[in-house]
Parts: sequence; C-alpha cells; structure tokens
Amino acid sequence: MENTSSPFIFTVDVEDWFTNGRTIKIEEWGNYKLRVERNVEKLLYLLDKTQQKGTFFVLGWIAKQLPLLIKRIHQHGHEIASHGYAHELVYRQKPHIFRKDVRNAKIVLEDLIGEQVLGYRAPCFSITPWAIDILQQEGYVYDSSIALNTWRRTYEPEMHIISNNHFIEIRNQFYEFMLPFRRIGSYTIPLGGGGYFRLYPYFIYKRMLYHISQIPFVFYIHPYELDVRHPRYWSTNIMENVRMYYGVHSTYQKLEHLLSAFPFTTMRSYYDAFLRNSNNIKWFTEF
Repeated sequence: MENTSSPFIFTVDVEDWFTNGRTIKIEEWGNYKLRVERNVEKLLYLLDKTQQKGTFFVLGWIAKQLPLLIKRIHQHGHEIASHGYAHELVYRQKPHIFRKDVRNAKIVLEDLIGEQVLGYRAPCFSITPWAIDILQQEGYVYDSSIALNTWRRTYEPEMHIISNNHFIEIRNQFYEFMLPFRRIGSYTIPLGGGGYFRLYPYFIYKRMLYHISQIPFVFYIHPYELDVRHPRYWSTNIMENVRMYYGVHSTYQKLEHLLSAFPFTTMRSYYDAFLRNSNNIKWFTEF
C-alpha cells in the first residue's frame, strides 16, 4: 500500500437505487425489488479481500427490510452508523420530524447490532445548523454531512466553517468529519467519492490524493454505484443523471484499486483513537 501520513476512512451510504426520497417517495418503496443486498455483498467481498474496514451509514428503512444484512456487515467488523430512516432531505423537514427520523433509525440499528450507534450522515449531505443540536441530544457524537461545493449549497452561508482541513469540533464533544476537497486557485474540487470518484479517471483521482492534507480523508460510495444493471429513472436534471449513472461500469475495478492502494479504517476507530477523551488540538466553528 501507499505510504501516506493521512488516515483514510472508508464509508458506505447503504441505500437502494429507488430510496433517494425525492423522485420516489417512501410510501412507494415497497413496490420495488431490493437490489442493495447483492451490492453490499460485493463491497464486503472487496473489503475482506483487501483487509480493510469501513463505516456503513445505513438507512433505517433498509435495516427493517434486511436485518440479517446489517448484522452481517457488523459481524465482518465494520461500523454501523445512521443515514436516517426515510432519506428525506434534512432542510425540508421540521425539527420534530427530523428528531423522530434520526431517533427511529438509531433504535432500529442499535437493536440489530447490540451496541451504540455514534455517527450520522444526512441524505444527500443536506445537513443544516439546527439539526446538529438534535443529533447530539439524541445521542450521536459525530456527523459526516458537510461536503463543500456540492450541487446543493444550502448550509454553507450559515456554517462559518474554518477550512483548516482537519476534523472540526462543532459542539462540545460533537465532531464533524467533512468530506474532502482540493482547492485549485479559486476552485473547490470535491474528492470524497460517489459520482466524483466515477467522474475522474482513476490515475487522476489517485494523483490528487497525494496533495490532500485533510485529516482524515473521508471516502464514500453507494452500493448501487457497483450495480451496472440497476433500473434507470431519467431526470430532467442532467446533473442528477450524471450523479446516478455516469461511470458505473468501471466503479468496481476502480474501487478495488483504491482499496488496494491506501489503508482505510472506520470513523469509530478514528474517534476512539484520536477524539474520545483526547487532549488533541481541536478546531472549532460556530453556527
């Protein structure tokens, strides 16, 4: 593996191709055949093959449908974290609805794995300032939902983020694991994964990682990004189509190269090693 001083964290947003909450609502999800299990199995195989561990942000609804899959992820030594229950964009919810969503997801997941769920990632990175207070009140200790320069920028004007490229303590003992980016001149280039990982040629993506100073480097992927046969629903939004479908045929091979090249761990392992009861330097921001 590559010699790098920056820890790498591997994350998966466990959802299916139809559960984005925008085009197809949760009331209709039961009408579609689940494909997420076979794709998660591909990820588990790759992680086992490369002897890597990751954090799986699981949708509560998926956990209710496939409890044995969630237990299997956990039994493989990976962290289970929350992706909410119904994949509704956070900034479109009322606070009391959001609280119910993250509470229900946490209960479902903790009942399945028998241990505390520490982390949360908002659907489509749609976090908003008031949601952080609720997450901490509901027993979460970290979030990983801030992705600069994404196609939705609802939170950026409100979140006076200190761009020191490190983890941020945004409340007392509550942490934010930002998604990585690289600044080139006045441009901010997202590097976290997903559609960006599929968009960039692998040799360029790998080269850019050598110039990243963010600690830790957080990578993310969705199971459906490994599924070349998953059904298509075409949007009138061209960027949405690119986000969902571009480069899917090469994702598995690129991901295998990435996992073979860099050492990955879970967010919980990083939290336990560097943040829990730690006197390390902490970087603050205010909402």
